[in-house]
Amino acid sequence: MPFGSEHPLRKELHDELHARPSLYFDGDTDVWHVAIVGDNAPPPIPASLPGLEDVSTTHQGNHGIGRFAGGWLKWEAHTEFLTLTFVVPASAEPGSSPPQAFQACCREIDGKAIAAVRVLVRDEKDGQVLEKPKLDYVASKVGGGDAEVHSNFRLSDSGFVEFLLFNRNLNAYRTGRMVRRFLEIETYRMMALLALPMARETVSQLSAFDRRLDLLITHMQSAVKVDKALLSEVTRLSSDVLNFSALARHRFGATKAYAEIVASRISELREERAEQRQRIGTFIDRRFQPAVRSVSAAERRLDELAERVSLAGDLLRTTVQVQLEDQNASLLTSMEERARVQVHIQQAVEGFSVIAITYYTIGLAKICLDSITALGVDPHVAKLAVLGAIPLVLFAVWAAVRHVRKSIAGSPLKAHE
Repeated sequence: MPFGSEHPLRKELHDELHARPSLYFDGDTDVWHVAIVGDNAPPPIPASLPGLEDVSTTHQGNHGIGRFAGGWLKWEAHTEFLTLTFVVPASAEPGSSPPQAFQACCREIDGKAIAAVRVLVRDEKDGQVLEKPKLDYVASKVGGGDAEVHSNFRLSDSGFVEFLLFNRNLNAYRTGRMVRRFLEIETYRMMALLALPMARETVSQLSAFDRRLDLLITHMQSAVKVDKALLSEVTRLSSDVLNFSALARHRFGATKAYAEIVASRISELREERAEQRQRIGTFIDRRFQPAVRSVSAAERRLDELAERVSLAGDLLRTTVQVQLEDQNASLLTSMEERARVQVHIQQAVEGFSVIAITYYTIGLAKICLDSITALGVDPHVAKLAVLGAIPLVLFAVWAAVRHVRKSIAGSPLKAHE
């Protein structure tokens, strides 16, 4: 390689540009598109798809295009859903059912359809003007006026939302990309709306959480002392909010991402107003964005509740900390009082100890002097010696006890040093 070693992810990251190729076609065409969701992941791709004729795949087979039942079939595995797009020459009028082969292929997928779209592409070249639908359809000129699209965004008898694209001056590549935008608008719009039931449940749950939190705050204001029951209830409420929030945030985040894709695809249409028709972008904005804003409002309320519960927990922890500090202060005061009493008792014991030791020491001295008297020493001198020894012994005992007390009191400090 001329530039040395290659990063191991270079090819994979570069191929992202070509991961989802479009189907290109011209002439009168019917495009059938179905998006299928699984329980917790996109449904598995049927084993028959990679074996189609003239098949080409990308992303390890997650995306591919192949010949199928007289047309072209394209599949794409997304994060949450799998899409099948079948392009076949026009052979049916609006409202008809999809080809049997395409229906059979969809039944092979283990999942449920969340979006089903049909785009009827009809040429308006050489000055030919095709008959437009009734005025209850919304419409826009797209691609700088090179095509015109009509739809009533209602489900047909076959369960598909139908778009009628009247092609005036789009080539095969532009037609394929334009059709893809409409398929993505409807698919991502439906995926974004999956969060609407969760948003409604969130609003309902938030009311219950708010009542529990209000009761806790009222109890905290009225309670003289924080008890274990209050601590347990705050912990339980915080846990419930976090668990519910974890479930809701994933869906809300996906809705935000899908809504942004819908807005991006609408802007790429380069819409112009069709005579006597409401623009498609205006129609979607007025009916789709309120649902997105409801989801955003539910997410904000959930964030505010989580913050309130967090503040209540912080306040409760602060209250508990203050109570612990008060208890510690009371305990230290009690310990100081006990230490003071023990010092007084110790001083009294030391005084009694000095007297007792002096008493027994003088007693021993008296016994010794009495023994010396028996050897001929004058008894009066012995008595005077005993009397003189009393203050000396008393002072000596007092000094010894004081020295011992100082040694004991200073020993921890010396050890520490």
